Amino acid sequence: MKKKDPPGYPGDEAVKKAVGDALRDIRLEKGLSLEEANALFQNTNQEDPQSMVPRALGIVVRQLREKQKMSRAQLSRASGLSVRFIGNVERGRAENATITYVVRISFALNHPITDLVSQVDEVSEKLRAN
Repeated sequence: MKKKDPPGYPGDEAVKKAVGDALRDIRLEKGLSLEEANALFQNTNQEDPQSMVPRALGIVVRQLREKQKMSRAQLSRASGLSVRFIGNVERGRAENATITYVVRISFALNHPITDLVSQVDEVSEKLRAN
């Protein structure tokens, strides 16, 4: 699915390492064992099987892309992800989107990942309320 890295993108391995380090730090800060953290993660996934996150991600990505007057093909080239995948994301059908794919999209849109995640969370809450 990958073609090339977006400008300034540190690479998938660097992103995975940074996410892993952040999760480890949070786990240690909370005083959780690895088993407790894994159980908490599994329970969270089971509690919300109708998650609105994929749909919210699609809405936010489309808004950001259109705001920049960027086509799906341009976002595809900039992110190194396929046009088909970008289309699936925007239609809320990208349950298989990994953190590295989301970071690639964020870099391609030149939009801070923390802002993207916050926007997705806000839209997800609005969708859940309806």
